[in-house]
Amino acid sequence: MIRLNQAEIQQGLLCGEVLVFDEIDSTNEFLLKQIHTLPSGSICLAESQTAGRGRRGRQWYSPLGQNLYFSMLWHYPQQNDNLSSLSLVVALVIAETFQKIGIEHIQIKWPNDIYYQGKKMGGILIESKIDRSGVHLVIGIGLNLAMNSIDPSIVTQAWADLSAYHLDRNKLATQLAYSLQQTLREYPQHSFSDYLARWHQFDCFYQKNVKLITPTQEIIGVSQGVNEKGELLLQQDDKIEPFAIGEVSLRLE
Repeated sequence: MIRLNQAEIQQGLLCGEVLVFDEIDSTNEFLLKQIHTLPSGSICLAESQTAGRGRRGRQWYSPLGQNLYFSMLWHYPQQNDNLSSLSLVVALVIAETFQKIGIEHIQIKWPNDIYYQGKKMGGILIESKIDRSGVHLVIGIGLNLAMNSIDPSIVTQAWADLSAYHLDRNKLATQLAYSLQQTLREYPQHSFSDYLARWHQFDCFYQKNVKLITPTQEIIGVSQGVNEKGELLLQQDDKIEPFAIGEVSLRLE
């Protein structure tokens, strides 16, 4: 794969700085430590991560030079109720970016996994800090682009990559960053309901039998998509109940 190029990606940004590392513990962790020194829109990319993170404390497998490990810093001057569904909007931006470059069969698994041909291809981890100066978000994205092999002790579910497309990581990172920055700029003026119809087009578990795993129980039902708050709608018999994003996992039953 062609190496990541800081200057090329920087040219495509609307704002912020680009930092590229050969190896780093975590692109998210780096930006969390630089929250008050880097401008909004700054992105950190790495050829490999030694301690990449996924949701719920899981490790994100990050071999050298095969995939895209990407984090963006974004500042909002004040808290916004819409931020609870931001991960769904970020997933939508990723899915639509792939759609624009001609890659089909991309889907989203609520709330923020990217699927390709029914298998996990990417994930999103949003971390935040709130202080007197506002809300500071670090949006981490991991995408399997050319995964040669896996570590089965880390990767424990069916996975996919996009090796058949021979993607240019610099062009993809630039397109993702540009689209994300556009969306993040306008997001406070919108609610998730404004994105809902577009999100449903990519919902891979819609009207499928699923299992929702919470810290205390497992709930079987039929996924009926998401509502205007970004909550999962789970049908059991004649009852439909919403579930908020949190310490839950969604699986096919």
